[in-house]
Amino acid sequence: MKKALFKSSSFRFLEISIEIIISVLLTPFLIYNLGDNHYGLWVLIISTMGWFKFADLGFSYAVQRNIILAIEKSDHKKVNVTYSVAIVLFGVLGLFAAAGVAILGFFPSVLGVEEANHTITAIALSILALKVFWDFMMNCFHGFFSAYLRMDISANLSSLNTIIRSILIFYLIKDMNIYGAVLATMAADLFTNILKVYYAKKLNSNFRFNIKLVKWSEIVELFNFSKHVIASSVAMSIKGRVDPIIIANLFNLKMVALYSVTSRLVVQLESLVTGLVGIFQPVLLKLIARNIPIDNIFKQIVSLNFFIVVLLYTPLAIFAESFITLWIGSSYAGAASLAFILGFAFICRTISRPINSVLLAQANHKILSIVNLFGAILNIILSIFLGKVWGLEGIAIATALAFFISDVLLHLLLFKHYNNKPIFPLLLKFALICALYAIFVFIGKYLISLVDPLSWLELILSAVICEITIVILTWHLILQKETRNQLQQVIFKRQN
Repeated sequence: MKKALFKSSSFRFLEISIEIIISVLLTPFLIYNLGDNHYGLWVLIISTMGWFKFADLGFSYAVQRNIILAIEKSDHKKVNVTYSVAIVLFGVLGLFAAAGVAILGFFPSVLGVEEANHTITAIALSILALKVFWDFMMNCFHGFFSAYLRMDISANLSSLNTIIRSILIFYLIKDMNIYGAVLATMAADLFTNILKVYYAKKLNSNFRFNIKLVKWSEIVELFNFSKHVIASSVAMSIKGRVDPIIIANLFNLKMVALYSVTSRLVVQLESLVTGLVGIFQPVLLKLIARNIPIDNIFKQIVSLNFFIVVLLYTPLAIFAESFITLWIGSSYAGAASLAFILGFAFICRTISRPINSVLLAQANHKILSIVNLFGAILNIILSIFLGKVWGLEGIAIATALAFFISDVLLHLLLFKHYNNKPIFPLLLKFALICALYAIFVFIGKYLISLVDPLSWLELILSAVICEITIVILTWHLILQKETRNQLQQVIFKRQN
Protein backbone atom coordinates (compact mmCIF):
# COMPACT_ATOMS: atom_id res chain seq x y z
CA MET A 1 0.00 0.00 0.00
CA LYS A 2 2.84 2.39 0.89
CA LYS A 3 4.53 1.71 -2.45
CA ALA A 4 1.28 2.32 -4.34
CA LEU A 5 0.65 5.50 -2.37
CA PHE A 6 4.12 6.87 -3.03
CA LYS A 7 3.81 6.08 -6.73
CA SER A 8 0.37 7.66 -6.96
CA SER A 9 1.47 10.70 -4.97
CA SER A 10 4.56 11.18 -7.13
CA PHE A 11 2.66 11.08 -10.40
CA ARG A 12 -0.14 13.22 -8.98
CA PHE A 13 2.47 15.79 -7.95
CA LEU A 14 4.00 15.60 -11.42
CA GLU A 15 0.57 16.02 -13.03
CA ILE A 16 -0.26 19.17 -11.10
CA SER A 17 3.26 20.55 -11.56
CA ILE A 18 2.91 20.14 -15.33
CA GLU A 19 -0.48 21.82 -15.21
CA ILE A 20 0.89 24.76 -13.22
CA ILE A 21 3.95 25.18 -15.46
CA ILE A 22 1.86 25.08 -18.63
CA SER A 23 -0.68 27.46 -17.15
CA VAL A 24 2.09 29.90 -16.25
CA LEU A 25 3.46 29.71 -19.78
CA LEU A 26 0.08 29.76 -21.54
CA THR A 27 -1.74 32.52 -19.62
CA PRO A 28 0.26 35.47 -21.03
CA PHE A 29 -0.11 33.92 -24.49
CA LEU A 30 -3.90 33.68 -24.04
CA ILE A 31 -4.20 37.24 -22.75
CA TYR A 32 -2.08 38.57 -25.62
CA ASN A 33 -4.00 36.72 -28.35
CA LEU A 34 -7.51 36.92 -26.90
CA GLY A 35 -7.28 40.34 -25.28
CA ASP A 36 -8.47 41.21 -21.77
CA ASN A 37 -12.19 40.91 -22.50
CA HIS A 38 -12.11 37.63 -24.40
CA TYR A 39 -9.69 36.12 -21.89
CA GLY A 40 -12.12 37.10 -19.15
CA LEU A 41 -14.92 35.54 -21.21
CA TRP A 42 -12.95 32.28 -21.56
CA VAL A 43 -12.39 32.18 -17.78
CA LEU A 44 -16.12 32.78 -17.28
CA ILE A 45 -17.05 29.99 -19.73
CA ILE A 46 -14.72 27.48 -18.07
CA SER A 47 -15.96 28.49 -14.62
CA THR A 48 -19.60 28.15 -15.67
CA MET A 49 -19.01 24.74 -17.20
CA GLY A 50 -17.40 23.61 -13.96
CA TRP A 51 -20.66 24.21 -12.12
CA PHE A 52 -22.08 21.12 -13.82
CA LYS A 53 -19.17 18.79 -13.08
CA PHE A 54 -20.32 18.03 -9.55
CA ALA A 55 -19.99 14.27 -10.09
CA ASP A 56 -16.22 14.55 -9.68
CA LEU A 57 -16.74 14.37 -5.91
CA GLY A 58 -20.13 12.70 -5.93
CA PHE A 59 -20.89 9.38 -7.53
CA SER A 60 -17.23 8.81 -8.39
CA TYR A 61 -16.51 8.52 -4.67
CA ALA A 62 -19.47 6.15 -4.21
CA VAL A 63 -18.15 4.00 -7.07
CA GLN A 64 -14.69 4.06 -5.52
CA ARG A 65 -16.11 3.13 -2.11
CA ASN A 66 -18.21 0.22 -3.38
CA ILE A 67 -15.36 -1.18 -5.48
CA ILE A 68 -12.94 -1.00 -2.54
CA LEU A 69 -15.41 -2.81 -0.29
CA ALA A 70 -15.97 -5.44 -3.02
CA ILE A 71 -12.21 -5.89 -3.51
CA GLU A 72 -11.66 -6.32 0.23
CA LYS A 73 -14.31 -9.10 0.14
CA SER A 74 -12.96 -10.56 -3.14
CA ASP A 75 -16.41 -10.07 -4.65
CA HIS A 76 -15.63 -9.66 -8.37
CA LYS A 77 -19.29 -9.74 -9.36
CA LYS A 78 -19.96 -6.73 -7.14
CA VAL A 79 -17.19 -4.85 -8.96
CA ASN A 80 -18.97 -5.37 -12.28
CA VAL A 81 -22.34 -4.55 -10.73
CA THR A 82 -21.00 -1.25 -9.41
CA TYR A 83 -19.34 -0.43 -12.73
CA SER A 84 -22.44 -1.27 -14.79
CA VAL A 85 -24.74 0.74 -12.54
CA ALA A 86 -22.27 3.64 -12.62
CA ILE A 87 -22.26 3.68 -16.43
CA VAL A 88 -26.05 3.99 -16.56
CA LEU A 89 -26.27 6.48 -13.72
CA PHE A 90 -23.47 8.70 -14.98
CA GLY A 91 -24.90 8.55 -18.48
CA VAL A 92 -28.30 9.85 -17.34
CA LEU A 93 -26.79 12.51 -15.08
CA GLY A 94 -24.36 13.50 -17.81
CA LEU A 95 -27.18 14.08 -20.26
CA PHE A 96 -28.99 16.32 -17.79
CA ALA A 97 -25.78 18.27 -17.00
CA ALA A 98 -24.89 18.65 -20.69
CA ALA A 99 -28.41 19.89 -21.42
CA GLY A 100 -28.06 22.41 -18.58
CA VAL A 101 -24.82 23.77 -20.03
CA ALA A 102 -26.28 24.01 -23.53
CA ILE A 103 -29.44 25.74 -22.31
CA LEU A 104 -27.43 28.21 -20.24
CA GLY A 105 -25.49 29.06 -23.38
CA PHE A 106 -28.65 30.59 -24.86
CA PHE A 107 -29.02 32.95 -21.88
CA PRO A 108 -25.50 34.45 -21.55
CA SER A 109 -26.85 37.63 -19.98
CA VAL A 110 -27.42 35.56 -16.82
CA LEU A 111 -23.65 35.16 -16.63
CA GLY A 112 -23.06 38.90 -16.99
CA VAL A 113 -21.84 38.65 -20.61
CA GLU A 114 -22.27 41.76 -22.74
CA GLU A 115 -24.51 41.51 -25.81
CA ALA A 116 -21.54 41.68 -28.19
CA ASN A 117 -20.28 38.34 -26.85
CA HIS A 118 -23.62 36.49 -26.66
CA THR A 119 -23.11 34.46 -29.85
CA ILE A 120 -19.59 33.26 -29.07
CA THR A 121 -20.69 32.31 -25.54
CA ALA A 122 -23.69 30.33 -26.80
CA ILE A 123 -21.66 28.41 -29.40
CA ALA A 124 -18.78 27.67 -27.00
CA LEU A 125 -21.04 26.37 -24.22
CA SER A 126 -23.10 24.31 -26.68
CA ILE A 127 -19.96 22.51 -27.89
CA LEU A 128 -18.47 22.16 -24.40
CA ALA A 129 -21.71 20.55 -23.21
CA LEU A 130 -20.40 17.38 -24.85
CA LYS A 131 -17.26 17.63 -22.72
CA VAL A 132 -19.42 17.77 -19.60
CA PHE A 133 -21.12 14.54 -20.68
CA TRP A 134 -17.75 12.88 -21.30
CA ASP A 135 -16.50 13.99 -17.89
CA PHE A 136 -19.48 12.38 -16.22
CA MET A 137 -18.89 9.08 -17.99
CA MET A 138 -15.18 9.09 -17.15
CA ASN A 139 -15.95 9.33 -13.43
CA CYS A 140 -16.65 5.59 -13.55
CA PHE A 141 -12.98 5.06 -14.34
CA HIS A 142 -11.63 7.63 -11.85
CA GLY A 143 -13.35 5.73 -9.06
CA PHE A 144 -12.04 2.46 -10.50
CA PHE A 145 -8.41 3.65 -10.59
CA SER A 146 -8.64 5.07 -7.05
CA ALA A 147 -10.09 1.83 -5.70
CA TYR A 148 -7.02 -0.04 -6.93
CA LEU A 149 -4.72 2.73 -5.62
CA ARG A 150 -3.66 3.41 -9.21
CA MET A 151 -4.20 7.16 -9.20
CA ASP A 152 -0.94 7.34 -11.14
CA ILE A 153 -2.86 6.22 -14.25
CA SER A 154 -5.36 9.06 -13.91
CA ALA A 155 -2.52 11.48 -13.17
CA ASN A 156 -0.51 10.46 -16.24
CA LEU A 157 -3.52 10.68 -18.54
CA SER A 158 -4.46 14.06 -17.09
CA SER A 159 -0.90 15.30 -17.72
CA LEU A 160 -1.11 14.05 -21.29
CA ASN A 161 -4.44 15.82 -21.70
CA THR A 162 -2.96 19.11 -20.46
CA ILE A 163 0.01 18.87 -22.81
CA ILE A 164 -2.07 17.99 -25.90
CA ARG A 165 -4.64 20.70 -25.15
CA SER A 166 -1.95 23.33 -24.66
CA ILE A 167 -0.15 22.47 -27.89
CA LEU A 168 -3.41 22.61 -29.84
CA ILE A 169 -4.38 25.92 -28.23
CA PHE A 170 -1.01 27.37 -29.21
CA TYR A 171 -1.65 26.56 -32.88
CA LEU A 172 -5.41 27.13 -33.10
CA ILE A 173 -6.13 30.18 -30.98
CA LYS A 174 -4.38 32.69 -33.23
CA ASP A 175 -6.81 32.08 -36.08
CA MET A 176 -9.88 30.76 -34.25
CA ASN A 177 -9.90 32.85 -31.05
CA ILE A 178 -12.00 31.23 -28.28
CA TYR A 179 -13.25 28.61 -30.74
CA GLY A 180 -9.66 27.39 -31.02
CA ALA A 181 -9.50 26.85 -27.26
CA VAL A 182 -12.83 24.99 -27.38
CA LEU A 183 -11.68 22.71 -30.23
CA ALA A 184 -8.36 22.02 -28.50
CA THR A 185 -10.15 21.08 -25.28
CA MET A 186 -12.52 18.69 -27.06
CA ALA A 187 -9.78 16.98 -29.09
CA ALA A 188 -7.54 16.42 -26.05
CA ASP A 189 -10.46 14.99 -24.04
CA LEU A 190 -11.49 12.59 -26.81
CA PHE A 191 -7.98 11.12 -27.09
CA THR A 192 -7.32 10.71 -23.35
CA ASN A 193 -10.81 9.36 -22.62
CA ILE A 194 -10.18 6.50 -25.06
CA LEU A 195 -6.94 5.77 -23.21
CA LYS A 196 -8.75 5.74 -19.85
CA VAL A 197 -11.05 2.97 -21.05
CA TYR A 198 -8.08 1.02 -22.41
CA TYR A 199 -6.04 1.22 -19.18
CA ALA A 200 -9.02 0.39 -16.98
CA LYS A 201 -9.56 -2.77 -19.02
CA LYS A 202 -5.85 -3.56 -18.82
CA LEU A 203 -5.88 -3.10 -15.03
CA ASN A 204 -8.67 -5.62 -14.60
CA SER A 205 -9.54 -7.63 -17.68
CA ASN A 206 -12.56 -9.18 -15.94
CA PHE A 207 -14.49 -5.98 -15.43
CA ARG A 208 -17.13 -5.22 -18.06
CA PHE A 209 -20.43 -3.50 -18.55
CA ASN A 210 -23.48 -5.76 -18.39
CA ILE A 211 -26.93 -4.21 -18.61
CA LYS A 212 -28.39 -7.28 -16.86
CA LEU A 213 -26.47 -6.33 -13.71
CA VAL A 214 -28.18 -2.95 -13.60
CA LYS A 215 -31.05 -3.35 -11.17
CA TRP A 216 -33.13 -0.69 -9.51
CA SER A 217 -32.06 -1.85 -6.06
CA GLU A 218 -28.39 -1.35 -6.99
CA ILE A 219 -29.11 2.14 -8.33
CA VAL A 220 -30.94 3.02 -5.11
CA GLU A 221 -28.03 1.70 -3.02
CA LEU A 222 -25.51 3.79 -4.93
CA PHE A 223 -27.77 6.83 -4.96
CA ASN A 224 -28.56 6.64 -1.24
CA PHE A 225 -24.90 7.04 -0.43
CA SER A 226 -24.14 9.49 -3.21
CA LYS A 227 -27.03 11.93 -3.01
CA HIS A 228 -25.54 13.75 -0.03
CA VAL A 229 -22.06 13.72 -1.56
CA ILE A 230 -23.39 15.15 -4.82
CA ALA A 231 -25.38 17.84 -3.01
CA SER A 232 -22.23 18.68 -1.07
CA SER A 233 -20.17 18.72 -4.27
CA VAL A 234 -22.64 21.02 -6.00
CA ALA A 235 -22.39 23.40 -3.06
CA MET A 236 -18.58 23.25 -3.05
CA SER A 237 -18.51 23.82 -6.80
CA ILE A 238 -20.71 26.90 -6.43
CA LYS A 239 -18.62 28.17 -3.52
CA GLY A 240 -15.40 27.79 -5.50
CA ARG A 241 -16.65 29.02 -8.89
CA VAL A 242 -19.22 31.71 -8.17
CA ASP A 243 -16.77 34.64 -8.02
CA PRO A 244 -16.24 35.12 -11.81
CA ILE A 245 -20.01 35.30 -12.43
CA ILE A 246 -20.53 37.78 -9.60
CA ILE A 247 -17.63 39.91 -10.87
CA ALA A 248 -18.98 39.82 -14.44
CA ASN A 249 -22.38 41.03 -13.21
CA LEU A 250 -21.00 43.66 -10.81
CA PHE A 251 -18.18 44.94 -13.03
CA ASN A 252 -17.02 43.65 -16.45
CA LEU A 253 -15.06 40.88 -18.18
CA LYS A 254 -11.75 42.69 -17.79
CA MET A 255 -12.20 42.59 -14.01
CA VAL A 256 -12.90 38.86 -14.31
CA ALA A 257 -9.55 38.48 -16.08
CA LEU A 258 -7.80 40.59 -13.43
CA TYR A 259 -9.25 38.59 -10.55
CA SER A 260 -8.67 35.23 -12.22
CA VAL A 261 -4.92 35.76 -12.63
CA THR A 262 -4.39 35.75 -8.86
CA SER A 263 -7.21 33.40 -7.90
CA ARG A 264 -6.06 30.83 -10.44
CA LEU A 265 -2.58 30.76 -8.92
CA VAL A 266 -4.13 30.09 -5.51
CA VAL A 267 -6.48 27.42 -6.89
CA GLN A 268 -3.60 25.66 -8.65
CA LEU A 269 -1.70 25.48 -5.39
CA GLU A 270 -4.86 24.10 -3.79
CA SER A 271 -4.86 21.39 -6.49
CA LEU A 272 -1.27 20.61 -5.58
CA VAL A 273 -2.18 20.29 -1.90
CA THR A 274 -5.17 18.09 -2.73
CA GLY A 275 -3.02 15.93 -4.98
CA LEU A 276 -0.43 15.38 -2.26
CA VAL A 277 -2.79 14.61 0.62
CA GLY A 278 -5.86 13.41 -1.29
CA ILE A 279 -4.29 9.98 -1.86
CA PHE A 280 -5.12 9.13 1.75
CA GLN A 281 -8.89 9.06 1.13
CA PRO A 282 -8.99 5.50 -0.31
CA VAL A 283 -6.54 4.45 2.43
CA LEU A 284 -8.94 5.66 5.12
CA LEU A 285 -11.71 3.71 3.46
CA LYS A 286 -9.60 0.54 3.33
CA LEU A 287 -8.67 0.88 7.01
CA ILE A 288 -12.29 1.37 8.02
CA ALA A 289 -13.32 -1.64 5.90
CA ARG A 290 -10.77 -3.68 7.87
CA ASN A 291 -11.94 -2.23 11.23
CA ILE A 292 -8.53 -0.66 11.86
CA PRO A 293 -8.46 2.54 14.01
CA ILE A 294 -7.82 5.69 11.97
CA ASP A 295 -7.00 8.18 14.75
CA ASN A 296 -3.26 8.08 14.11
CA ILE A 297 -3.44 8.45 10.33
CA PHE A 298 -6.01 11.24 10.69
CA LYS A 299 -3.58 13.21 12.85
CA GLN A 300 -0.82 12.64 10.31
CA ILE A 301 -3.06 13.80 7.44
CA VAL A 302 -3.95 16.99 9.34
CA SER A 303 -0.29 17.57 10.15
CA LEU A 304 0.72 17.17 6.49
CA ASN A 305 -2.10 19.50 5.41
CA PHE A 306 -0.90 22.23 7.75
CA PHE A 307 2.73 21.85 6.72
CA ILE A 308 2.11 21.81 2.96
CA VAL A 309 -0.24 24.82 2.87
CA VAL A 310 2.18 27.01 4.82
CA LEU A 311 4.98 25.86 2.54
CA LEU A 312 3.02 26.74 -0.62
CA TYR A 313 0.73 29.69 0.16
CA THR A 314 3.28 31.80 2.08
CA PRO A 315 5.69 32.34 -0.86
CA LEU A 316 2.77 33.06 -3.18
CA ALA A 317 1.41 35.77 -0.89
CA ILE A 318 4.90 37.28 -0.51
CA PHE A 319 5.99 37.23 -4.16
CA ALA A 320 2.63 37.54 -5.96
CA GLU A 321 3.11 41.15 -7.05
CA SER A 322 6.68 40.63 -8.27
CA PHE A 323 5.74 37.40 -10.05
CA ILE A 324 2.65 38.80 -11.81
CA THR A 325 4.55 41.93 -12.88
CA LEU A 326 7.31 39.84 -14.49
CA TRP A 327 4.85 37.23 -15.79
CA ILE A 328 2.08 39.30 -17.39
CA GLY A 329 2.80 42.95 -16.67
CA SER A 330 2.18 45.69 -14.15
CA SER A 331 -1.42 46.16 -15.35
CA TYR A 332 -2.35 42.86 -13.68
CA ALA A 333 -0.18 43.31 -10.58
CA GLY A 334 -2.88 45.35 -8.85
CA ALA A 335 -4.74 42.14 -7.97
CA ALA A 336 -1.69 40.64 -6.26
CA SER A 337 -2.94 41.77 -2.86
CA LEU A 338 -5.75 39.23 -3.21
CA ALA A 339 -3.21 36.39 -2.89
CA PHE A 340 -2.88 36.84 0.88
CA ILE A 341 -6.67 36.89 1.43
CA LEU A 342 -7.43 33.98 -0.89
CA GLY A 343 -4.47 32.09 0.57
CA PHE A 344 -6.13 32.29 3.99
CA ALA A 345 -9.43 31.12 2.45
CA PHE A 346 -7.82 27.94 1.16
CA ILE A 347 -5.83 27.41 4.35
CA CYS A 348 -9.27 26.85 5.88
CA ARG A 349 -9.47 23.70 3.75
CA THR A 350 -6.76 22.16 5.96
CA ILE A 351 -9.58 21.53 8.43
CA SER A 352 -12.42 20.54 6.10
CA ARG A 353 -10.35 18.36 3.76
CA PRO A 354 -9.32 15.62 6.27
CA ILE A 355 -12.66 15.82 8.09
CA ASN A 356 -14.48 15.30 4.78
CA SER A 357 -12.32 12.24 4.08
CA VAL A 358 -13.08 10.69 7.46
CA LEU A 359 -16.81 11.39 7.39
CA LEU A 360 -17.12 10.04 3.83
CA ALA A 361 -15.17 6.90 4.72
CA GLN A 362 -17.45 6.38 7.74
CA ALA A 363 -20.57 7.17 5.64
CA ASN A 364 -21.30 10.00 8.12
CA HIS A 365 -21.68 12.56 5.36
CA LYS A 366 -25.37 13.44 5.36
CA ILE A 367 -25.04 16.84 7.05
CA LEU A 368 -21.97 17.75 4.98
CA SER A 369 -24.20 18.81 2.10
CA ILE A 370 -26.10 21.22 4.35
CA VAL A 371 -22.88 22.71 5.71
CA ASN A 372 -21.38 23.16 2.25
CA LEU A 373 -24.64 24.55 0.84
CA PHE A 374 -24.74 27.07 3.66
CA GLY A 375 -21.14 28.04 2.88
CA ALA A 376 -21.98 28.49 -0.82
CA ILE A 377 -25.02 30.69 -0.11
CA LEU A 378 -23.05 32.71 2.44
CA ASN A 379 -20.25 33.20 -0.10
CA ILE A 380 -22.69 34.52 -2.71
CA ILE A 381 -24.42 36.91 -0.30
CA LEU A 382 -21.17 38.26 1.17
CA SER A 383 -19.52 38.56 -2.26
CA ILE A 384 -22.38 40.65 -3.66
CA PHE A 385 -22.49 42.89 -0.59
CA LEU A 386 -18.74 43.32 0.01
CA GLY A 387 -17.98 43.42 -3.72
CA LYS A 388 -20.14 46.53 -4.07
CA VAL A 389 -18.31 48.15 -1.15
CA TRP A 390 -14.66 47.13 -1.68
CA GLY A 391 -14.53 45.77 -5.23
CA LEU A 392 -12.34 42.73 -5.90
CA GLU A 393 -10.86 42.79 -2.40
CA GLY A 394 -14.38 42.67 -0.98
CA ILE A 395 -15.12 39.53 -3.01
CA ALA A 396 -11.88 37.91 -1.81
CA ILE A 397 -12.72 38.80 1.80
CA ALA A 398 -16.21 37.35 1.35
CA THR A 399 -14.69 34.10 0.08
CA ALA A 400 -12.33 33.95 3.07
CA LEU A 401 -15.14 34.58 5.57
CA ALA A 402 -17.42 31.97 4.00
CA PHE A 403 -14.62 29.39 3.94
CA PHE A 404 -13.72 30.08 7.57
CA ILE A 405 -17.27 29.67 8.80
CA SER A 406 -18.15 26.57 6.75
CA ASP A 407 -14.79 24.81 6.32
CA VAL A 408 -13.41 25.45 9.79
CA LEU A 409 -16.08 26.14 12.40
CA LEU A 410 -18.95 24.05 11.05
CA HIS A 411 -16.74 21.15 9.95
CA LEU A 412 -15.17 20.97 13.41
CA LEU A 413 -18.63 20.79 14.95
CA LEU A 414 -19.55 17.97 12.54
CA PHE A 415 -16.38 16.07 13.41
CA LYS A 416 -17.15 16.36 17.12
CA HIS A 417 -20.75 15.29 16.56
CA TYR A 418 -19.92 12.09 14.66
CA ASN A 419 -16.63 11.07 16.31
CA ASN A 420 -16.90 12.56 19.79
CA LYS A 421 -13.35 13.88 19.56
CA PRO A 422 -12.05 17.10 21.15
CA ILE A 423 -11.87 19.86 18.55
CA PHE A 424 -10.04 22.52 20.57
CA PRO A 425 -6.54 21.11 19.78
CA LEU A 426 -7.37 21.23 16.06
CA LEU A 427 -8.70 24.77 16.32
CA LEU A 428 -5.62 25.83 18.30
CA LYS A 429 -3.30 24.29 15.71
CA PHE A 430 -5.23 26.03 12.94
CA ALA A 431 -4.85 29.36 14.73
CA LEU A 432 -1.10 28.70 15.00
CA ILE A 433 -0.90 28.00 11.25
CA CYS A 434 -2.76 31.22 10.43
CA ALA A 435 -0.50 33.20 12.77
CA LEU A 436 2.64 31.74 11.18
CA TYR A 437 1.23 32.47 7.73
CA ALA A 438 0.51 36.11 8.59
CA ILE A 439 3.88 36.64 10.30
CA PHE A 440 5.89 35.04 7.50
CA VAL A 441 4.03 37.07 4.85
CA PHE A 442 4.43 40.34 6.77
CA ILE A 443 8.18 39.84 7.25
CA GLY A 444 8.64 38.60 3.69
CA LYS A 445 6.80 41.53 2.13
CA TYR A 446 8.82 43.96 4.21
CA LEU A 447 12.12 42.40 3.12
CA ILE A 448 11.02 42.31 -0.53
CA SER A 449 10.04 45.99 -0.40
CA LEU A 450 13.66 46.84 0.42
CA VAL A 451 14.96 45.38 -2.85
CA ASP A 452 11.91 45.70 -5.14
CA PRO A 453 11.65 45.40 -8.15
CA LEU A 454 13.06 41.90 -8.58
CA SER A 455 14.44 40.26 -11.69
CA TRP A 456 13.49 36.69 -12.57
CA LEU A 457 16.74 35.37 -11.12
CA GLU A 458 16.32 37.36 -7.91
CA LEU A 459 12.71 36.21 -7.61
CA ILE A 460 13.64 32.53 -7.98
CA LEU A 461 16.53 32.79 -5.50
CA SER A 462 14.33 34.66 -3.00
CA ALA A 463 11.58 32.05 -3.32
CA VAL A 464 14.05 29.19 -2.74
CA ILE A 465 15.47 30.93 0.34
CA CYS A 466 11.93 31.55 1.57
CA GLU A 467 10.95 27.89 1.16
CA ILE A 468 14.09 26.64 2.94
CA THR A 469 13.49 29.06 5.81
CA ILE A 470 9.86 27.96 6.20
CA VAL A 471 10.84 24.27 6.19
CA ILE A 472 13.46 24.86 8.88
CA LEU A 473 11.11 26.89 11.08
CA THR A 474 8.04 24.67 10.72
CA TRP A 475 9.48 21.14 10.40
CA HIS A 476 9.30 20.50 14.16
CA LEU A 477 6.65 23.08 14.94
CA ILE A 478 3.93 21.69 12.66
CA LEU A 479 4.72 18.09 11.73
CA GLN A 480 4.22 15.26 14.19
CA LYS A 481 7.28 13.24 15.14
CA GLU A 482 5.92 10.10 13.48
CA THR A 483 5.13 12.03 10.30
CA ARG A 484 8.63 13.54 10.24
CA ASN A 485 10.21 10.12 10.66
CA GLN A 486 8.14 8.59 7.86
CA LEU A 487 8.90 11.47 5.50
CA GLN A 488 12.62 11.15 6.25
CA GLN A 489 12.48 7.40 5.62
CA VAL A 490 10.76 7.91 2.26
CA ILE A 491 13.17 10.69 1.19
CA PHE A 492 16.39 8.93 2.19
CA LYS A 493 15.20 5.55 0.94
CA ARG A 494 14.49 7.03 -2.48
CA GLN A 495 17.87 8.76 -2.54
CA ASN A 496 19.64 5.51 -1.69
